[in-house]
Amino acid sequence: MVANKKIITSKEIQEFFGLNSPFYQKVLSFLKGKASTQNKKYQQKFLNWKQLFHKFYGEDTTENLFIKHTYFSILLKLFAINKISDDFQFQEFEMYDWVNLSASFSEEFNKITLNKLFSKEDLFQEIYQQIFIMITRHKIGEFYTFPNLAEKMVNYLYKYSSKVLDPTCGSGTFLVEVTKVILNSEHSSALKINAIKNLYGFDVNPLAVLSTKVNLALLIKDEIDSFSFQNLDSMIFLVDSLFPEDFNYQNSLDLKIHAHSFDLVIGNPPWLTYKDIQGKKYQNKIRSISEELEIKPASQYITHIELASIFFYAIPNRFSKIGSIIFFVITKSVLTGDHCAKFRLFPIFTDLEIWDFPKSYTFNVQNICLKAKFIGSHKKIDVHKKYPIKTKIFNQNLQNVDEVYYDSFNIDENGAKIILPETKLKFLNEMKESKYKKKFFQGATLVPRTLTFFEIIRKQDNSLIISSDPDVLTRSKKNWKYEFTNREIESNFRFKTFLNIDLIPFYLKKKRNVFLPIKKNFEFDEDYLKSFPKALRFYTELNQYYKKNKKKSSKIDSLILNLNYWNKISKQIDNGKFIVVYNASGSKLKATVLMNDKKNLIIGSDNYYYSTNSQEEAYYLSAVLNSPELSRNIEIIKSSRHIHKRPFSFPIPIFDEKKKEHQILAKKGKKYHFIVQDLVMNNPKITSEKVRTIINTKLAKLDNLFKTILES
Repeated sequence: MVANKKIITSKEIQEFFGLNSPFYQKVLSFLKGKASTQNKKYQQKFLNWKQLFHKFYGEDTTENLFIKHTYFSILLKLFAINKISDDFQFQEFEMYDWVNLSASFSEEFNKITLNKLFSKEDLFQEIYQQIFIMITRHKIGEFYTFPNLAEKMVNYLYKYSSKVLDPTCGSGTFLVEVTKVILNSEHSSALKINAIKNLYGFDVNPLAVLSTKVNLALLIKDEIDSFSFQNLDSMIFLVDSLFPEDFNYQNSLDLKIHAHSFDLVIGNPPWLTYKDIQGKKYQNKIRSISEELEIKPASQYITHIELASIFFYAIPNRFSKIGSIIFFVITKSVLTGDHCAKFRLFPIFTDLEIWDFPKSYTFNVQNICLKAKFIGSHKKIDVHKKYPIKTKIFNQNLQNVDEVYYDSFNIDENGAKIILPETKLKFLNEMKESKYKKKFFQGATLVPRTLTFFEIIRKQDNSLIISSDPDVLTRSKKNWKYEFTNREIESNFRFKTFLNIDLIPFYLKKKRNVFLPIKKNFEFDEDYLKSFPKALRFYTELNQYYKKNKKKSSKIDSLILNLNYWNKISKQIDNGKFIVVYNASGSKLKATVLMNDKKNLIIGSDNYYYSTNSQEEAYYLSAVLNSPELSRNIEIIKSSRHIHKRPFSFPIPIFDEKKKEHQILAKKGKKYHFIVQDLVMNNPKITSEKVRTIINTKLAKLDNLFKTILES
């Protein structure tokens, strides 16, 4: 009988019930119809939900999102009632119980799942990913963990009957994998039940809690008849594991009982930074806890605080036994980012181990797995004894292909500079910073771009008739998708800028128009602006929209202050005749030289710039920055797409017109500029990679010269 039953996986559950399924469309239409009646129960549930989720989703806590969440809770309830028990109930369902579903939907659900068995896996991982994808998932920082990685991590560390915590459990991937190990063991049902009851999951998302509970119930139901599913209410909790005193739903988690009690903490914490957090209050709490944990970065890196790094320290401090293990999937930037220097001191840990995936694309963001033994704050071990760190290298198939050691240098009370393979570290340790590092600056913020970037419809007298830049508009975020048409401004408020996508090696394909309410000296003067009624009217319109839509946590209360954040517009008044620019992020460097003769060019934050009155120096730097060898060197020390000032971690010498190699590089930089210009004339859509392919032999010559000037 069982042999004839089809086994359905998480992918098929997404197909049957996901956002593109007929079932979803029918239920969604039903829910929207019920919501439109505006009954009191619906309104109260929506307000309660909005209060809970607003700190994560901000302005996206809309009724449409609430209805989508309601759908997912209904789907989970259908699985629970129809596949586990008629009286199956978890307290989190109460958050969405504003509507009674028609019996026809339950019948259709049963028809779809009739004579089907469920795969032994996290069944809701695919649909959970789909429901919380895009803007909402990013704001909570949830990144889906591939089951085979979770399985490998669990099999590596889990010891039978250990007390295990996933502090951000999501749909339950890690706890499902531990449960599978328990169920597949040779132990008695009683011992298996005890082992399962030692598994705990926390999450701030009630749908994550429900997903985990239903996942575990479906996994256990066919294996152990005597397991009471109400046990799951005392295993999986709706709680903020960083600040459980502040958010512990119905005070269900007994913090005293679970303090310092776990043998293994395992999971994939949020991949968010401080600046991604919606509420100012929560930002302040993150800043405070980072200071308490002694991993707070220097002031210039505060906005880059990684929540995952906070979890790595805070969770063991509160919940782990001395001698227990923590094992997280975590962003690779904790190894190399300046904002994680103190994190890399590891004062409360020992026996560190890294799993690295240098050629894997498991996540869009480069990741590692980081394991450590928790020793607490009382036992002091010299940080130098914690290095080097044993590291396993995995290929794209998650096969362990090598074991090496990663090390650090420049370790003091302010942190460890970087963690890299020993071979790469030796190379880097011999390098000295370039003096150009202090000479290059990041461009002005110039956001939201939809408010200021424009195309000219026509010119009339001293005015311009303008509309939104359509390219910028299509790339904008939902809450900044502001479109204007046929607005009139005085022409002296038209400035030029460009985006990262406009830049290719040695050449800028396109300059864009940007409206800036500033004088010719790049300063904002409200009295001056009043002399230009058209520009004043337009700026007032934009400023009102900015104030209405900015994050509530932002203290920047006007558009011009945002555009000129840290005076990054006004300082550009000092730019010389030639400006060297390169991309702030990307897999490879691309640089060019721009003429600044009209003094109306503003460099945006997509790029870094240096100005000079020496044409030779400008083209020298363009040649150096476009050298593939420099991009390869940067790849050693960067862990994400961010480049920033990393080119100057290498000893690029200040241009010296008396040095032959410098002169040759300058001539080649200028020559390649005109070669690429011709390529663009023939193919305006040419890409950076295509340019590099065409001039490959020329770039090889640059590499040889670049190596020569570094060695000298």
